[in-house]
Amino acid sequence: MTIWIVLGALTALVAGYVLWPILRNARSASADAGDDHLADMDEDELQRDLAVYRDQLAEIGRDIERGVLTGEQADAARTEVQRRILATDQRISTRQQSGEAATRISRLRPAVAIFTLLLFVGGIGLYLDLGRPDLRDRPIASRTDEIMAARQASENDASRNDALNRAVQDLSNRLLENPDDLKGWELLGASLMALGRAEEAQTAFLEAVKQSGRDGDYLAMYAESVIRANNGQVNTIARGALEEAAQSGSKDPRIQYFLGLADAQNGNVAAAIDRWIVLVNGAPSDAGWLPMVLARIDEAALAQGIDITGRIKITPPMASNAPAGPGGPSREDMEAAAEMSPEERQEMILGMVSQLADKLAENPENPEGWARLIRAYMVIGQPEQAKQAYDNARQVFSDDTDLLTRFAGLADELGIPAN
Repeated sequence: MTIWIVLGALTALVAGYVLWPILRNARSASADAGDDHLADMDEDELQRDLAVYRDQLAEIGRDIERGVLTGEQADAARTEVQRRILATDQRISTRQQSGEAATRISRLRPAVAIFTLLLFVGGIGLYLDLGRPDLRDRPIASRTDEIMAARQASENDASRNDALNRAVQDLSNRLLENPDDLKGWELLGASLMALGRAEEAQTAFLEAVKQSGRDGDYLAMYAESVIRANNGQVNTIARGALEEAAQSGSKDPRIQYFLGLADAQNGNVAAAIDRWIVLVNGAPSDAGWLPMVLARIDEAALAQGIDITGRIKITPPMASNAPAGPGGPSREDMEAAAEMSPEERQEMILGMVSQLADKLAENPENPEGWARLIRAYMVIGQPEQAKQAYDNARQVFSDDTDLLTRFAGLADELGIPAN
């Protein structure tokens, strides 16, 4: 309650500070309005003076005709009268302009006062809607580790990007001299992908595809660059490259993964799950990409109510030494999800995502868990929470360059901005 009293008092003080000059001037204008008849009287006197001066000017002409004034005397008198006429006319014009300006200002004062009040009322309403006075204070002193971790992560990213940019420049210069260097084109494309420059990487990988005789591995690399440049969407060009790569006999896991992603994007999630399950069952247990694909399978199966119990034959890497993370849905979960309405299924998914977030808050040293949480937020249509989870994961693993690269790749795949 104390915070509300303090905020209310501050708001009243600021409102009074802003509105007092306006209201004071308005009262001054009202008081001045009572003296308008005096101003009118002054203007009438000036008009009478002006008429007198004009009569004097005409009288000078008559005095010349009567011989009362000489020519020089008449010119001097006429000059003096004309000077008085000009001065009086200027005073009348100035009074009229001042009166019009005062009228305009008086008309604007109520509008300014109302607008100012609306700003304060709107600010209070916005705070009541979005504010959280119940949250505890977070002084800078208590966030030193967090700030230093964020700063270190930023410095690491900057150093890594500088090194990659230098490598890209060196590679580009070398390839200008030796354009037949197949490995050089591959390395250039990989470096550009790491820098988030997927559109430029397409050119490098396409050159590698041509020089290799359309090798399946290079086709997979090219397809991935096209997909990332297209915000994670598998378009016709990427799918054509992937299908050609699959027919070449290449075992690059990107081929089946992205073909499954294309199936899911076309609405055939069951086919995508089938393709991904075949992929993980044939993969070595220490494959670095395995947790990401397993998480994708779990999320897709849960969202569609598809039972995958017993279909996955492989154990995820680091299962023995990684901190215990949230597991996939059980058989009972899958059976229940299959019988739920879409609204009930969505509520169940939201509950599981929330549970995963809570567990990671208690035990953040779980990279697979963070990857699953980031992807889960995107699946349920909460990109802002996905971005926050991505930022949190980067802070937790700020000293692990490999994990930072993996998280950056995941964010790029999902269309999450890096900054």
